[in-house]
Amino acid sequence: MTATDQGRTLLRDGRTLTWERTSWDDPRGEALRTAMDAEIGPRYATLRGDSPRPAPPTTEDVAFLLLALVDGEVAATGTLRRLPDRWEVKRLFIDAGHRRLGLASAVLEQLEEGAREQGAAELFLQTGNRQPEAIALYERQGWERVPVFAPYDPADGISVCFRKPLPA
Repeated sequence: MTATDQGRTLLRDGRTLTWERTSWDDPRGEALRTAMDAEIGPRYATLRGDSPRPAPPTTEDVAFLLLALVDGEVAATGTLRRLPDRWEVKRLFIDAGHRRLGLASAVLEQLEEGAREQGAAELFLQTGNRQPEAIALYERQGWERVPVFAPYDPADGISVCFRKPLPA
């Protein structure tokens, strides 16, 4: 990716990347989350069984939902969530037709910058053990593994949690 003078980013394939911050209830973000659930959910179906999942983010606790637009088309999303004791990255997902463009790293960087703007000194996130591509991304981006934190269940063997300090 290379920056252009219009404040947009040129992707290596020549398309233009722009960013939009919006709310959790934006239907474009909801469509990507639905696609994420359809893709990732089956990986965990046998592990989860009937176990309840932690409550999803709400409009009230989401600082913003980030959308990456490639030539105006919604390509990726990530969420910055504010909880009483921490800031958390949630629901990072890249549309299948827009992968291998560096968007996952770029979304993380945008979320980290947004968290700094909100005064966060560190970020946390949770992923699952059946998402090796996500785990590899977070490790490449300088996230460190930490013990599983609430509301995730350390006994279920699914959660892999990370933390990243955000230098000023």
